[in-house]
Amino acid sequence: MAVVRTDRWIAESQGDPFKVCKYLIKHFPTASAAEIHHHLSMFGMYRSAKQGRELGKKLFAKDVWEIAANELELLQSEWNGPSVPIFIFPSDIANTDLMLDFNGKSGLSYADKLFLFISPYNTETEIKALLTHEYNHVCRLNKYPKREQQYTLLDTIILEGLAEMAVEERFGKASTSLWTSLYSDTQLNKLWKEIIYPKRNYVKESEIHEEVLYGFGDTPHMAGYCVGYYVVRNFLKRTNLQPGDILTLPSTEIAQLT
Repeated sequence: MAVVRTDRWIAESQGDPFKVCKYLIKHFPTASAAEIHHHLSMFGMYRSAKQGRELGKKLFAKDVWEIAANELELLQSEWNGPSVPIFIFPSDIANTDLMLDFNGKSGLSYADKLFLFISPYNTETEIKALLTHEYNHVCRLNKYPKREQQYTLLDTIILEGLAEMAVEERFGKASTSLWTSLYSDTQLNKLWKEIIYPKRNYVKESEIHEEVLYGFGDTPHMAGYCVGYYVVRNFLKRTNLQPGDILTLPSTEIAQLT
């Protein structure tokens, strides 16, 4: 499979997100359409039929599905990546945090599927960069011989850092996420030593994993993401490798812990 024509789902459903999510039940066999939409909306999917109708038409006019399909072909060839369904939906442009922190775009990746949530304000390069980031996740999840359910904080920050370095390699630093520039290298080194490294083995389902990854509570904003980018960038610089070269390497090796 490849890029799914979800624009047709939106049109047939008059934008109703719950009706649209009925098409996804076979990809989430234990969940209802309402549960699927609740889950996806937490990551940026649009929330109302009005949003769906209006934004769906605007994305169609921007050839978003064609842009993604062409870019996917390039990425699959470059990384020898798997064929997975890619679902594109309008993002929730009423979400202030999403608009301010991510310019209205976000994604969600699994080993067997990928979601892109895009606003009409996103440029073609932004769409390509988002797909690059998320599809890199898919490749890492398939090529790194460790089940995602067993991922630790270290595995997750490497996953995120690797994906953002793939964006930088293909489109330049200007196309990377805002969080890549939140801290200086000196600050990132301190975050790594004092916060991330001591908690590196907390598993994905733990509160501490999420707290450190996103920077909740007293933890600096997006700490895990930022340090992951820092660690992967340093490894690539030292080894003169590219992101596509290290998709199978253990997280401990990339973080220079072995």
